[in-house]
Amino acid sequence: MTSTDPEIEFSCSLASPGRQAELISIYREAFDNDPVFSWLFPDDTTRKHLLDRYFTIMVDHTFAHGGSALQTEDYGAVSMFFPPHAVEQPEETKNQLLRSMRDELGSRSERVIYLLTTLDTSHPRELPPHYYGTYVAARPEHQGKGLGTRLKRSLFALADQDRAGAYAEASSKRNLALYERLGQRRLGQALTLPDGPRIFPIWRPPQATDGATR
Repeated sequence: MTSTDPEIEFSCSLASPGRQAELISIYREAFDNDPVFSWLFPDDTTRKHLLDRYFTIMVDHTFAHGGSALQTEDYGAVSMFFPPHAVEQPEETKNQLLRSMRDELGSRSERVIYLLTTLDTSHPRELPPHYYGTYVAARPEHQGKGLGTRLKRSLFALADQDRAGAYAEASSKRNLALYERLGQRRLGQALTLPDGPRIFPIWRPPQATDGATR
């Protein structure tokens, strides 16, 4: 995959559905200290176990309903996403995801259901066709090496191929600052979780062939 910027080369490719266990492992390790997932699963002693169960469902859901994932050449970092045709899903598909979370997480699913419902209802329906990047993560030993930047720019390259936008949510001010440097901008109000952190919807409009926004 190549960027529209000739000075930047990417070594990101689509993850194989047969490598889902590796994706789950990366997310389990990467999000152990994330502010949103610390709010979802506040007990430090059980968080990794619950992250494993959460992302088993999310990875299965993504691949089963039109989504995919980008990965660096060594699965050091991954990024799940939905392409434009799969962003808006039927209500029954959404409800099945919530039921799976309830069945798998039991009493610990309350905050998960709240989060997923909030993200869904806050996702603007009036946006033009766009890619929805859901979870970007790098293994702890690969963090701080620019892999997340490469994954984001690779997703932008996919969006530019389709003349589509790119929507996501930043789970921290640090991530927000990075995404803004890469060309996404805050969209609307931040989402504040009850007694928890804020989440920042971000947006990159479709790009015209000359690099100007439409």
